[in-house]
Amino acid sequence: MNSEAINCGMIKSGAISMGVGLKRALVVSASRILVIEDNRSDVFLLERALKKQDFGFELIHLADGGQAFAFIRRQGAYAKAAVPNLILVDLNLSKYTGEDILREIRAAKHLAGVPVCAWSSSQSPRDHSLLMDLGVARFVTKPSGLDQFMEIGLIIKDLLAGPSAG
Repeated sequence: MNSEAINCGMIKSGAISMGVGLKRALVVSASRILVIEDNRSDVFLLERALKKQDFGFELIHLADGGQAFAFIRRQGAYAKAAVPNLILVDLNLSKYTGEDILREIRAAKHLAGVPVCAWSSSQSPRDHSLLMDLGVARFVTKPSGLDQFMEIGLIIKDLLAGPSAG
């Protein structure tokens, strides 16, 4: 068996790191993004927008409020789920509202300090006020055009970089 340095590659949701020897290995830490969204087309466009930003990420998609509550409460399949680096919540879900989900997130001690971004096609001033009260880091209006949708990737990347990025 040959004991030469092994070249390692990592492919995770668009993040590629090739040719790193074990002795000089860089730890590529992918940002874990939890997206709670019932529109699969929006999730597809979000993933495309994030890939354009050229950073490592893992997108965890929960398609409804029931899955979101199970994840937040660490129930069932989500009992040992890793804590995300960012949570993106659609305000207009079926069965449960984004507000219900946001309140549950804020009550979960293991998610304290995780930035939460809310998005919606709504531009209601009431929504914006409510979100500020719930401690949402950023509100994003879902754009109708593809070019504007691609800009969401930069917003998410900036949120993940933290307050110093602004």
